[in-house]
Amino acid sequence: AKAAPAPAPAPEPMEEGDLELLSEFLSEATDMERKQQAERIIKYRLNPFEVLQLKPEAATAEELNAAYRKISLSVHPDKCKHPRAEEAFEICKKALAELQDADKALFYVEVMRAAREESERELRKRKRKEKEELAARKKIRTQDVDKLRNAMLGGLKPKSRQKAEEEGATSSFANADDDEFSHEDELALTEGTREAAFRILTQLEKRRARSEKVFIENEKRGKMHIQEAKEKNQHEEKVEADWSKDRLDRIDSWRDFTKHGKTMGIKKPKPHITEKGVSVLPPTMGGIKSSKEEEDLLSGFMDDV
Repeated sequence: AKAAPAPAPAPEPMEEGDLELLSEFLSEATDMERKQQAERIIKYRLNPFEVLQLKPEAATAEELNAAYRKISLSVHPDKCKHPRAEEAFEICKKALAELQDADKALFYVEVMRAAREESERELRKRKRKEKEELAARKKIRTQDVDKLRNAMLGGLKPKSRQKAEEEGATSSFANADDDEFSHEDELALTEGTREAAFRILTQLEKRRARSEKVFIENEKRGKMHIQEAKEKNQHEEKVEADWSKDRLDRIDSWRDFTKHGKTMGIKKPKPHITEKGVSVLPPTMGGIKSSKEEEDLLSGFMDDV
């Protein structure tokens, strides 16, 4: 009978220094993972499904809460040393709130569906191109072999029509658009969907930012126009008030000159220039109807001039 194999020797216990090094290494690895998680969340902040690493078809309430607890704990500012850990944590909270809102969740589901369709189109296009290139290389090799045979054997027997059709059907690209994808294709589709959703949401965010900027500029421009109109009205009212006051003062001055100027040595009042015009006694501009006394005074003034 064969002897039983000797038991494997028990591993030697690690020394205290080695245990400290192992603990430090695991801690650094965990910190690195937390930092990578924070960077991923910040990059895909516009897509709550990607932030919480959920698929739209599997985002039930239980899975949503479980994913939030897992992801948010990994980037909590008390545990994650990333300088933007607090920002990543707030993004997780926002992602949870958006997916708990039925209307917003439906919007992101539609975005993910559009991204998946775009990714599938790109994958089929790439696979079709690869098959065409492969068929072209195969055709070139076949032609080279036929030429070699023709040179060595002195000619080839022509292919039958049926055989040529069968070969043509074999080399067709009908299978390039199959709905079934391999495991490698699914991995490529997952990555393609993530990037397509990122592009779609980034474009929508840029449009939203532009619209908001235009709205703010229009609102600011409207306030400026209102302020300018208000200041213009205030200025016109002030000019009108000054003109009316000056008109009365000039009438009184001319009346004093007419009655007492020659005997008391009062000088004849001079025309006064204002923004509204030249005030000559008595001023009758600005749509103000002159009285009979004013007309007589004005006639006397023009005679003296």
